[in-house]
Amino acid sequence: MMDDRWPDPAESLLWKAVQSWRDDAEPWLEAAYPRLPETARVNPLRPDQAWTEARLTEMGGEPIPWLPEGGGGAGWKLPWPKGRCEDERAKLLLRALHATGRVTQQEAVSMIPVKLLDCRPGMHVLDMCSAPGSKATQLAEAIADEGVVLANESNPGRGNMLVSNAQRAGVTSLVITQHDGRGLPRPPLPGFDRILVDTPCTGSGTTRKNPELWANWTPSSGPSLQTLQIDLLRKGAMLLAPGGLLAYSTCSLDPVENEAVVAEILGNCEFLRLVQPDVSKHLPGMVSRPGMVDWPALDNSIESDILEQLPQCVRVWNDENDSGGFFVALFEHIGESECAEALATADEMAVMPLGNPPDHGRNTQAPASAETLELVASEWGETAAVGPLFERGKRLNISSSASHDWLWSQERSVRRGRRLPGGHWHPFHVTQVGLPAWEMRKGRVQRPLSKAMHIIGPRISQHIHSVPPDMLADMLLRGGPDTEAATELIPTLSGERGGSLLLTLEAEGQTWWVPAWLGAKLTLMLPDAERHLLGRLLGVEMES
Repeated sequence: MMDDRWPDPAESLLWKAVQSWRDDAEPWLEAAYPRLPETARVNPLRPDQAWTEARLTEMGGEPIPWLPEGGGGAGWKLPWPKGRCEDERAKLLLRALHATGRVTQQEAVSMIPVKLLDCRPGMHVLDMCSAPGSKATQLAEAIADEGVVLANESNPGRGNMLVSNAQRAGVTSLVITQHDGRGLPRPPLPGFDRILVDTPCTGSGTTRKNPELWANWTPSSGPSLQTLQIDLLRKGAMLLAPGGLLAYSTCSLDPVENEAVVAEILGNCEFLRLVQPDVSKHLPGMVSRPGMVDWPALDNSIESDILEQLPQCVRVWNDENDSGGFFVALFEHIGESECAEALATADEMAVMPLGNPPDHGRNTQAPASAETLELVASEWGETAAVGPLFERGKRLNISSSASHDWLWSQERSVRRGRRLPGGHWHPFHVTQVGLPAWEMRKGRVQRPLSKAMHIIGPRISQHIHSVPPDMLADMLLRGGPDTEAATELIPTLSGERGGSLLLTLEAEGQTWWVPAWLGAKLTLMLPDAERHLLGRLLGVEMES
């Protein structure tokens, strides 16, 4: 049924264009109008994943059959239109699950390209146009947070959104950079194992969430972005390691932004070949169509052997999966070189003059000093200092080993035929590394941060106290007891120094880590969303 508050598409230029792109366009029109269902991706890196899925089930959610776990978390569909949940209790719960990174509210088709990239733990991955960050965090899940995902965004404002989403998701393998994607610097050898180029596009497949497209889309919309799309894809291709895979994706239906861009790259990058994604393996049951080989604005200069490859692209239309529209093309680097096309080989680098490493600015996130690591170990236990940890200002961020060992430490080639030793981020402009885990104050590690508790909680061996469930429920409702009363209920608090500590709760077959502060009272140090979920766990109804 059409939503009468949205424009009538009958005279839309987009509708007329779709009729030229599909012989059977009527089913698309009927499906391209209603609002999308609410969908989310479950974070498989969290130890309470099963508990989260049980909460989604309670809300009436169901797994999306064609978005199983693998290549990031599984996709779920909730029983209401996107953004229109009328059940206040369910709305608050979903909001809390998203805010704490246990799920990411994300459109179903947006999860497709990462699923098809077949990422594996330990890989070096580039997300070229990363904000707002749903695909970047999915990539971190796909490599099991073991490797590195360089998440790039050119716009500073959108970059801030990317940082917020990375922290919300609680992943350590993201390194966030700010560059025009067309001018991304060279990474260390041999290049990136996987690259996602999800380019800016007209969004013609998103009418179910952007109804203004019915009125605003014009035939010139696609051509106006095509040069940018080609340039971004070409740059991505140059940074791909031999044997690596690159996914080009848009949420557009226009072949000018899709197949025409793919054809241009195939004609100019002989080291790339288009590969047929294994949709049945990675997206079982998803209905897709092959790429187009004929469209109204087709450039007659496209060679026939390239046109013959285009059906290997994947088209997803709104009417066939109760989704938005989407396009993906998957490339493989089949060149015989030992590294990405933009990089100098190891032998070539060996004869390059060695430059001096750049000085670290005060805003550079650099590996924590031995003194800082000793502070963490002495205060919270030896295993708490396991990292790598990066330091900037009052924060210590925990990161993946690959972020340090490959992106920070490795020698790399730069412009003008020079090479630089490792031990810095240059030439990348890095704005965020890993996940904030510790807060420093006055020369001491003051407290662990709740957003990293699922990672550092199991590593901490000091200042940990088991809390009775009834006491924790009472603290949520009424606030913390004074120190004397708290010690009666938790005898191990006797002799505990004041300040930050951890409470642990055994529930639902696992350990829950709860940061707290011991002063005149024992106080929980939890954001509202975590308090809400802890209340759900303990059967306590929290105020909204």
